[in-house]
Amino acid sequence: MKKMLAATLVLASACTYAQLSPTGSEVRVVVQAPQESCKNLGPVIGEGGGGGGGFVRNDALMEHALNDARNKAAAMGATHLQTNGPQLGSGGHTTISATVMGVAFRCGA
Repeated sequence: MKKMLAATLVLASACTYAQLSPTGSEVRVVVQAPQESCKNLGPVIGEGGGGGGGFVRNDALMEHALNDARNKAAAMGATHLQTNGPQLGSGGHTTISATVMGVAFRCGA
């Protein structure tokens, strides 16, 4: 029993479950690159899940990955994040992670 509990704790600690930061919440997610006078700040990769992701719903994994990407874009000074949505990763017969790849842009004054 103790070994099972220890293994569960190790798996849970290997997971990434990002909460959206105040600055991350200000980053606007868009499907197409902004056409305004925007500066491309570079690529952003957001991750959600990990070893114990099989215990988390797919929509929650996707939300955590998008939160991580928005937080990282905000840290770069972005106002917009262009992305096509998350990719799900599996392990065995279950989805255990989600990844969001995008490009950060700073738009406006």
